[in-house]
Amino acid sequence: MATTTTKLDSDVVVRTFFDALVSGDVTTASELLAEDVWWANIGLPTIRGKRDVIKALSALGTNVDFDAEIHHLAVGAPADPTTPGSPTIVLTERTDYLGIGRFRCGFWVCGRLEVRDGLVCGWQDYFSKSDMVLGAVRGLVGMVTGRGR
Repeated sequence: MATTTTKLDSDVVVRTFFDALVSGDVTTASELLAEDVWWANIGLPTIRGKRDVIKALSALGTNVDFDAEIHHLAVGAPADPTTPGSPTIVLTERTDYLGIGRFRCGFWVCGRLEVRDGLVCGWQDYFSKSDMVLGAVRGLVGMVTGRGR
């Protein structure tokens, strides 16, 4: 009999997943992904399948320093309560930071993750492009004035 992911389990899965991404531990992050996982950033193509998501995360980690500060995390009901095994929805409000060298850009992100049987099976991030541009400006000012990183 398959185990059902509880709200607590989903919370732990998402926090552990982001902790692994922040520490650059793609191996641990990949262990928390379902084979049929998909990852979408609004305005960019959706990446489908564990292998391709890991490839994208690895490329990101190789070229860019990533950090995330989770401000709020809310675990909701299953996506479809009438369907057994339906993923649990976990919402995150966070500030993501992308850095290259001395440059660091921070911007607000709202993430919707789906957790099924203890694994992330869907991940969609929403962010404001204008907030990202403002974060880049702040990052450039910080880099020039020495107040960055």
